[in-house]
Amino acid sequence: MRPVPLITLTALWVLLWGNVSVANIVSGLVLAAGLTRLSRLPPTGGGARVSPWHCLRLFAWFVADMASSAANVAWQAVRPGPQPPNAVIAVTLRTRSDLTMTITALALCAVPGSLITEVRRSTATLYIHVLGVRAESELERVRRGVLALERRVIRALGNAEDRRLLAEEGPAP
Repeated sequence: MRPVPLITLTALWVLLWGNVSVANIVSGLVLAAGLTRLSRLPPTGGGARVSPWHCLRLFAWFVADMASSAANVAWQAVRPGPQPPNAVIAVTLRTRSDLTMTITALALCAVPGSLITEVRRSTATLYIHVLGVRAESELERVRRGVLALERRVIRALGNAEDRRLLAEEGPAP
């Protein structure tokens, strides 16, 4: 058994009960051991390294993007006139890391106005439903934004292969 999921699930169990006691810790360990034994999920780390500075920058971007997107969606809901058309676009990521793809997709889903409709792991492609797209240039702006988000995630939590890809690509445009 891997200790990190065991400890994490036990800590969550104790937090859910809101009381640190021997009974809660033991029952949490038993439950966590059972869950980790039954689920048999593959490891997702793949050599990920955490950069606290880039994690902080990713979080700051996320909060700012969430606020501006929420304001944009709210304006679309109340503004007069016809609603602008929506679109589903495909964006192929640079990474093949499950962890990076998952964090990128989750960050996109959490921001108002976008929703991941499909993820193709084999090609590292995200299909994203986007609100309020009026022109092809806006679609390209969304694609560049997704790739910029992926770059932030790789800098914050990327593995060696992903960091190498970013270094070969050079500075962000």
